Amino acid sequence: MIGLFSPRYKFVIHVVQIFLIIIVLVLSVVRMFNQPAGAPRSRANTMSLGMSAKSLVIILYQLLTEHVQALQRWSSLKAYAILNALEIVFWLAVVFLLIQANINFCSGLSCTLSWIIVTLGIIMSLLAVYMAIVTYLDWRNSRSRKYPTSYGMDDGTEVQSVNSYNAPIHAPRTSKP
Repeated sequence: MIGLFSPRYKFVIHVVQIFLIIIVLVLSVVRMFNQPAGAPRSRANTMSLGMSAKSLVIILYQLLTEHVQALQRWSSLKAYAILNALEIVFWLAVVFLLIQANINFCSGLSCTLSWIIVTLGIIMSLLAVYMAIVTYLDWRNSRSRKYPTSYGMDDGTEVQSVNSYNAPIHAPRTSKP
């Protein structure tokens, strides 16, 4: 089971999430500009735009602080776990509001786009559940090894960030004490 929730899949999942977020952004803009004449105004019209922008910022924070040496001092496995857990709730809120808006009024292209965005929101929420589990397990692993942060490497070593001013130290992986 741990193999399925390995941190090595985080980058690929983040790329998939960014791709889906861009699709949601484009569909949301098209949906906003193609509202039928009698459509009531609601927060559902702009909610997916705000959540998409927020998710992009969160994912970019995680990617940049993990992969850019100059930004690694701001990386936090605990923050990653918390942010990914919040992503679940935020995308479910988008799904709920869009379903509620579609029940009240749904016609034409706007309705079709709304249901597509609902489907993508559910997928984003499921990906957020996966990422929350992965980052939580990564955080718990780093705490049990008593390292402030750890970044798994393919050659059997880990990069340990001793403090925010020292360069990373490569050390062989050790088993739990």
